[in-house]
Amino acid sequence: MRLGLEVFAGIALALAPFLVASVLWWSGVASVALFAVFVAVAATATNGVRVGVAFSLLFAVVGTAAVAVDSSPVLAALLVAASAGAIALCTLYGFSGPMLIVAMFVPYLIHEPPAPLANGQEGAEYYAAVAGALLAAGAWGCLLTWLLRRHKELPARPTPPAQREAVLAGAIVAMVTGLITYVAITHFNSTEWVWILLTIFVLTKPSPDLNWGQTKSRIFGTLIGVAVAASIGALGLPPAVVTAVGVLALTAALTLRLEGRAYWLYASYMTPAVILFDSATNNTTDIAIERLLFTVLGAIFAVGLAAAINTFVLRHDDLPQH
Repeated sequence: MRLGLEVFAGIALALAPFLVASVLWWSGVASVALFAVFVAVAATATNGVRVGVAFSLLFAVVGTAAVAVDSSPVLAALLVAASAGAIALCTLYGFSGPMLIVAMFVPYLIHEPPAPLANGQEGAEYYAAVAGALLAAGAWGCLLTWLLRRHKELPARPTPPAQREAVLAGAIVAMVTGLITYVAITHFNSTEWVWILLTIFVLTKPSPDLNWGQTKSRIFGTLIGVAVAASIGALGLPPAVVTAVGVLALTAALTLRLEGRAYWLYASYMTPAVILFDSATNNTTDIAIERLLFTVLGAIFAVGLAAAINTFVLRHDDLPQH
C-alpha cells in the first residue's frame, strides 16, 4: 500500500504541470509530456542523471521527427527502423532500457500525433511546441528522479553482447519493424497497429527458449486486461472517469512491476491502463479487441525474430547452457 501511494504521488507530481498546461495552453501537451517523462525517469533511474538528460534530448529530437513524418509511410518506416536498430546498439553500452522506451513511443507519436495548437496551426509553431513540451517534460522527469534517487546506488549494467551480434540482431529487428510500419500506415492506419511494434520491442529476446515464458505471460495478462477494459467501457462512464480509472490501473501496474511480481499480473493492469487512456473519447470495446489481436500478432513476430536471431546471429557456444 505504501509503495502504491508513493507511485501514485510520483505519477501525479510528474504529470500535474502538463495537465494544467493542457487546460491553459494546448490540449496536446499532456500526451507528449507523458512519453517524455517516462523516458527521463527510466534513463535517470537506471543510468544516472547525465544519461537521463542525454536520452531526454534524444527523445525530444526523435519524438518531434515522429510527429513530423506521420503522413509519410517511407520516412515513418525509416524512423522506426532506426529506433529499433538503436536498441541493439545501445546494449553495447548498457543503455538498452532507455532506448527501448524511446523506440516504443516513436510509433505512438507517428500513429496519433498531439492535437493541433489552439489556432489550428501545424507548421513551425506546432513542431516547436512539440519539441518544447518534450524538452520540458524530460527535464522535469530527470529532476524528480534525481531528487528521489540521488542517495541510492545505480543498478549494475548488464553484460554487453558481442558487437557483431548486436549489429546483426539490430539489423534484423530494424528491417522487420520498418516493413511492418510501412505496411500498417499504407493499409491499416485506422487501426491500433502500434501494439504490434510495442509487443515486438518488449518480447524480442535472443535466448535459447525464445523468451517463451514472458511471451505467454504477456498474452495471458493482456487477455485479462482486455476483458477488464471492455467491461469498464460497457458502463458508459464519462471520459474524465475513464481517465481516472486508467491512472489507478497504471499505478497498480507500476507498483507490481517495482515489487517484482509475475509479468502476467503486471500486464493485466498495464493493458487496461493503456486502453483506457487511448479510449477516453473512443469505443473502449473495439480498442480492447484490437489490443488483444495485435498483441498476439506482435508476439508471433517476436518469437519469429528471436528464432531468426538464434539461428543466424548467435553462435551456439555463446548461448547460456541449461
